[in-house]
Amino acid sequence: MKQIRIASAKDKKEVTALRTREFDRSKNFKLLKPGLLHWNHTDDAHTVLGIWNEHQEIIATLRLIRVANLQEAVKRLEADIPIAIHFPCLIFNSAATRQDYHRQGLNQLLRYYSIRAAQTHHIQHLISPVYLNAPRLALMEKLGYTFHEPPHTWQTKLAPYSPRILAVLEKNRFAPARDILEKAIPHLIDTYPWTGEPISL
Repeated sequence: MKQIRIASAKDKKEVTALRTREFDRSKNFKLLKPGLLHWNHTDDAHTVLGIWNEHQEIIATLRLIRVANLQEAVKRLEADIPIAIHFPCLIFNSAATRQDYHRQGLNQLLRYYSIRAAQTHHIQHLISPVYLNAPRLALMEKLGYTFHEPPHTWQTKLAPYSPRILAVLEKNRFAPARDILEKAIPHLIDTYPWTGEPISL
């Protein structure tokens, strides 16, 4: 059955394989330390979402990290944050989509359920590290994200081919962004129904 749900430790081999394979073939950066993409204590402590196809193969994933303060946010992002952020915030990272499912909107579906959870759990900001040549920037701008280049970044697992920026969505944009996604991807919401426990941040 096609589905979207929370990934657990029993899915860690699948999640790790998808992350490392897709990061390694990315045109946005060179993967330097694939071991840092392996399922680890951060995945156990936070929330990893996954989408599975009809063969029960994972085809997309995204990790959500709830952050309580600026120091923790800077540590997680490996970058200074050039704007004021309110907490708690939610950081999106380790996103990967299987190559034969690219450009079908699966990242939008993951983002849709993440925004719904952020509304429920009183999250103040969403932060997504992205790259200037990423195709998703146009949609993110439509959703209300603003883009900020950090003055200092020290990421070690990747060597980017274009500047790494922080995409930020404020709480007052959550509801409009959710509405836009509901209208943009109703077929995906129907095709990949939410299964299992709701997201708890």
